[in-house]
Amino acid sequence: MPTAPTARRCRPLALLLSLLLALVPFVPQAHAAVVAPLAPPAPMQTRTASAPESASLQALAEAYVLLLEKYAVPLDPSALVAAGHAGLDAALADKGIQAPIYLGVQGDDPTQLFASLRYRIQALAARYGDQLSERDLVAAAIRGMAQFTDDAHTNYVSPEQYAEYLQWRSGAVTYGGIGARMRGPVPTIIEVFPSSPAEQAGLQPGDTIVAVDGRSVDGLRLDEVVDQVRGPAGTTVTLDVQRASSGRVDQLTLVRAEVTVPFVRAQRVGAFGLVQLRGFPEPSVVTEVEQAITRFQAEGVRGIILDLRGNSGGRIDVGSDLLSRFVPEGPIYQAVDRDGHREVVNVRHARPILTVPLVVLIDEGTASMGEVFAAAVKEHAVGHLIGTPTAGAVAASIYVPLSDGSALQLSVEQVYSGGGALLDKVGVAPDETVELDLDALRQGHDTQLDRAVSYLQQLTGAAAAAATGVR
Repeated sequence: MPTAPTARRCRPLALLLSLLLALVPFVPQAHAAVVAPLAPPAPMQTRTASAPESASLQALAEAYVLLLEKYAVPLDPSALVAAGHAGLDAALADKGIQAPIYLGVQGDDPTQLFASLRYRIQALAARYGDQLSERDLVAAAIRGMAQFTDDAHTNYVSPEQYAEYLQWRSGAVTYGGIGARMRGPVPTIIEVFPSSPAEQAGLQPGDTIVAVDGRSVDGLRLDEVVDQVRGPAGTTVTLDVQRASSGRVDQLTLVRAEVTVPFVRAQRVGAFGLVQLRGFPEPSVVTEVEQAITRFQAEGVRGIILDLRGNSGGRIDVGSDLLSRFVPEGPIYQAVDRDGHREVVNVRHARPILTVPLVVLIDEGTASMGEVFAAAVKEHAVGHLIGTPTAGAVAASIYVPLSDGSALQLSVEQVYSGGGALLDKVGVAPDETVELDLDALRQGHDTQLDRAVSYLQQLTGAAAAAATGVR
């Protein structure tokens, strides 16, 4: 859920960064990143490095300082650097390299701690550069430091992932992949996009991915599995798939393609209107959702179903703007920065458009701004939540470009519901818990959607009976 960090502590950040960059050869100066509200910050400006290695080491320094000075809660520098070394260990082990024993991090001076990480990366690159370049090692160290936070909104973002993020922010959901949506913790296919490689290969909802290119996915997070399945269009990926119907494991080789997924999809479901919203990337989704609901209500639908399942979040200004079409004036979320300052944010220029009852579908894939949205609907009592608890991955974060073309996604504030309820690692509980029955899904029945329809039928039927005096 990107937002803008405060401008506090810029001078300490710039000072520490300048000290760290003094350790990096061939990079004589650097400036701290300046982040703009609700947009990717401008890159740190430096004179051109004489070699890619210098850009990598500068990116390492930038990420380290950002984590120390801008992360939502203060971090211990020695533990952070230890996590960077752990990232290096994991990268070496992944290559089967028996590296010399590392004796650990000592001391508490942030500059000297960083020096230990930088020197080790240089030594490892000199010795194992044919298997792991300095750029690879820097990426592993930053990844390790980001994972140390145990925060879904703090991540190392590769140059390729950052380019995809920028595309996502522009509203263009096009990526190289197979065209299937999965949910975890066991990567289970819950949606296959039409005319996609997944559909052509015969993948079905309920099938599970057990290996990608011969490597088991056991123990991997869902986003890690997704990263392995995705790739440039025209390349191949081999999947070991456990079939939902038989339990048999089939090995399938698929050719990736450019997959385009619309953020907003709207269709009639009997007497009701269904609007599926996959994220809050940019303002056009507000217009699309509003137009779909207005059209449905003009057609005489008796209820609206807003499907936020799998909604991974997005821009908080976009989500807040859309909430103004659903909730009256009042708080929609609270933000707390690293200094403990709390801000209660209220909906602006509320003009609710609903004239019929609302059901919101949520699941464990509903995250970030999707969770803030669901919590606001629940707390303002403007809709009925059906499904399963949301992901519990809520924070105000920014994407900061680094000097080597990668980026750091960084949580800068903790976010609570408008009523002050903790959302991160807790999530939003539905008003009515309904699991997605995978057996039924394979037969073409979405149990959560079916329950939303039956709920609205009961609600609107009871209202009609009351209006006519029928008992």
